[in-house]
Amino acid sequence: MITSIIFSKDRPLQLDLCLGSIKKNFSDSTQNIVIYNYSDTFSAANSALTSEHRDVEWWPQGSSLLRDVYAAIAGAKHEYICFFTDDDICFSEIPSIPYETIFAEPYISCMSLRLGLNICKRFHEGDMFPDQIGEHYVNGDFISWPRTSYLYGSYWSYSLSVDGHIFRKDELLNMIDELCYLELRYKWGHTPNALEAALQRFWTTSPNFMIAPRNSVMVNSPNNRVQDTCDNMSGEIHSYDADFLLGKYMAGSRINLDYLNFSNIQCPHTEIDILQGI
Repeated sequence: MITSIIFSKDRPLQLDLCLGSIKKNFSDSTQNIVIYNYSDTFSAANSALTSEHRDVEWWPQGSSLLRDVYAAIAGAKHEYICFFTDDDICFSEIPSIPYETIFAEPYISCMSLRLGLNICKRFHEGDMFPDQIGEHYVNGDFISWPRTSYLYGSYWSYSLSVDGHIFRKDELLNMIDELCYLELRYKWGHTPNALEAALQRFWTTSPNFMIAPRNSVMVNSPNNRVQDTCDNMSGEIHSYDADFLLGKYMAGSRINLDYLNFSNIQCPHTEIDILQGI
């Protein structure tokens, strides 16, 4: 079983969709923890979220995101941890995963839910580039590959992601513990982007192989950006302002996953027209 940690900031409508998709398609995730950082204007929405998702653990983000993450991992009920952000969507049923068998292999670094044989493109600085899998192995419902066979920065080499990657609890705890120890010196930021960037210091020491379902089961839909510390691509096709979506949420709108179109996912970051679900 899995403990999922979901990072959220000022996206109640998208978070509701994310949580609903996890509950529908990721039945192995039996403990879901949301670490949230909501502005004052979004506080009422957060109250509604906690009321509607009573089976979720809600953790307000404190002065150190790293220490919040460390506490969440240390207290997790399960031995495997999956990270999500609130604009992630589990769009397809995730196959039953033999975690104990997969992660018993010391050469496996993580399992990616956002990668699969359908992934062949990536966005970088506003442009789309080919990013297809090359050397890989097929074993039943899963594929695996050596990440060092790909250029650093390729999705196929990027193991330490907070978008739908599953890790061993103990390994992740050791990484976060070291980052906490170094926090005063390096002044890590307090966003998921900053956490992910800090985790890259462990890229060279992590096991080489990644594993994923044959086809991706999760996608990140970057319809808006709610932080100014990382200039991520967002809203290039379906741009929805966070305040506009807040109004929709507070008016009672919710996004129905079944009404959304996931027929052509070729990139882990693909903008979905999420308002089609209302």
